Amino acid sequence: MLCSEVELSDLDARHWKNWWRLLVPPRVLEPTTWALAILDRGTLVHLILRGQGARELVPLPGPDLGARTLAAYARTLGVAAVIVVERRLIAALSAEIEAALTLDQDLVAQGLIVLRALKRHVGHGVWTEPALLELLPTPGYEAVQRTFDLLVPDRSAMLAYVIDDDRRAIHASAIAVKSGGDIVRASSHRAIADLVPEAEVARDWDRSYRRVLEAVEHRFARPSIALFAERATVLRVLTGPTDQLARELNAKRVVIDPAPAWLLGLLGGAAVAALAGRAASAIAGMLPQSTRERASAIASRARDAIKDSGAHPFALLGFDPIELWSRVKHYYQP
Repeated sequence: MLCSEVELSDLDARHWKNWWRLLVPPRVLEPTTWALAILDRGTLVHLILRGQGARELVPLPGPDLGARTLAAYARTLGVAAVIVVERRLIAALSAEIEAALTLDQDLVAQGLIVLRALKRHVGHGVWTEPALLELLPTPGYEAVQRTFDLLVPDRSAMLAYVIDDDRRAIHASAIAVKSGGDIVRASSHRAIADLVPEAEVARDWDRSYRRVLEAVEHRFARPSIALFAERATVLRVLTGPTDQLARELNAKRVVIDPAPAWLLGLLGGAAVAALAGRAASAIAGMLPQSTRERASAIASRARDAIKDSGAHPFALLGFDPIELWSRVKHYYQP
């Protein structure tokens, strides 16, 4: 899935910094946002705060390390997150992970091994607030790889562009190429800036994005999925209701082109109407509102039927990433 020798070229440091600030929960970006407490047989022996290092011990509110206790402890420390680890577990956990890792493993496979090991000890040597470890699923690597192969064609490019709200510049960009089942190349708009200047893309991105697609195909590979939106729109999608992306598509504040069939099915009727409307706006304009609403309802029912039948694009994973996102997105509220 992720080639160990992935080629990184023409990376724009500003774009990648902006991706970090967009995709990482705001509380993680704040200074001194989390604390690490190390126990020795239930007794606090070390307390480390991000940005401050070791500090004077502040006793835990009680022996019960449940969510309420840790939330109260976080408030006492003035941090947004707390990780509590038994000291005896650190060496055992390191040995367990090291024994399972090999040099030829995919980087994603290695990450899943580490996550799976941590989850086995949740509540028995490892406690966190927020309880993200309990929420995060641990699918098998083969399921992840097969899902990736199902959703993204080989020898194709994927790209995502976020535009500054004032349309003066590209806020963040990413271009990746899949070949042989793996992401083998990663870059940013800088790789095609000589073909499509950044300022021109930003100024009228909802029309000039087609030039970006042509440049990516010329220099990398034919795009199989591409997303374009302004920064404020991305933030609304990240923090809004589950149908926010479909709403933004319908309002033409997001462009997904090309858009795979599986993605249209997930987004449902609103997305189908929005994307079909761009291709056949004249025809859509002649349809009465009641007809468009019935078509949207049919598309939504089809989406639910696909999910229930096991043909859902994420069926192999054993969980629905969209449902998972709905459970964690409140961490992105400022």
